[in-house]
Amino acid sequence: MKRLVLGSICLLASVAFAQVTVHVSAPLSGSGVSSPVPVAATATSSHPITAWQVYLDGSDVFSSSAKSIGTTISAKQGTHQFVIRAWDSTGAYGSQTIETTVGESTSAPTPAQAASTTAGLPTPPSNAKVFSNIEQMTGGWDSCQTAACAGGDGGGTLWQTFNQGSPSMSGRSMEVFHDGTYSNALWWRKMGADDSATNFLWDFYVQLDSASVGAAQALEYDAFQFVGGYNYMIGTECNYAAGVWDTWSEASGKWLHTTVPCKKFSTGTWHHIQWYMTANHSNHTYTYKTLVVDGVVYNLNQTQSAKNLGWADNVGVQWQLDVNGTGTGYQEWVDNAKFTIW
Repeated sequence: MKRLVLGSICLLASVAFAQVTVHVSAPLSGSGVSSPVPVAATATSSHPITAWQVYLDGSDVFSSSAKSIGTTISAKQGTHQFVIRAWDSTGAYGSQTIETTVGESTSAPTPAQAASTTAGLPTPPSNAKVFSNIEQMTGGWDSCQTAACAGGDGGGTLWQTFNQGSPSMSGRSMEVFHDGTYSNALWWRKMGADDSATNFLWDFYVQLDSASVGAAQALEYDAFQFVGGYNYMIGTECNYAAGVWDTWSEASGKWLHTTVPCKKFSTGTWHHIQWYMTANHSNHTYTYKTLVVDGVVYNLNQTQSAKNLGWADNVGVQWQLDVNGTGTGYQEWVDNAKFTIW
């Protein structure tokens, strides 16, 4: 009888002291966002996660029974409070409270204003051209893995799938995969010519699987513009091998290390990447202005020269996976990808 009572006490203690920890990757506290607001979170506990609830300014706006959540929630312009809460199978719960500001586009800023916004990123003018949810555009994509196109050894297997419900923030993420020893795979989408654009705001979320920690050499994210034969390849990569962000020099055909650190992305959670770049068509140069990673701002102001390759005018974006010497494949998911040009 004593053993039974002791076992009951232990069980009650286990329930009473179960701890649920909520990890929110979007939105970031204190950040400025646009509506609908991406909300993404995971939770950890010694027991299975069984339920989620999201509250906006005290109102219940979202619920789920999934292990993690990725969704978007409409909110009016202004400052708001999100409470993101998860429960485990014992009934214990944990919460995170996020304060964020929802804004909207304003009239065109002056060049000085565009370069000195509080968050390090300009507010696009009302006449900017916006390509939203690029990951949901199921047509018009190209890919390659040859050494001449993507670098590396030209081997391995690659694939791309759309409309992935999990993991996803919008409900329709894009998934890419590649394997092979020191091999690379590149996926790109052209949006059509726009020779007048000289400002580029490249904004998206990525999530990596657990294999990426040991298998990735670098994760590449590029924007490009072709004008009058000149290739403004505004290439960037998180160089896992070197532990820093690299930028691409089109004139020399080389990656250049920056002083911006790039630790390996934690897996199973969404990471927010934002780049602001400009182009000068008069002197055929392009400049890496600002990088924001999960809300942390880095100012680069690094200028490179374009190269005349004779390609037809166009603009677009691309993602690339580089595999290291392990040859192990890994997956990346992309969501809420937006390319704004003006």
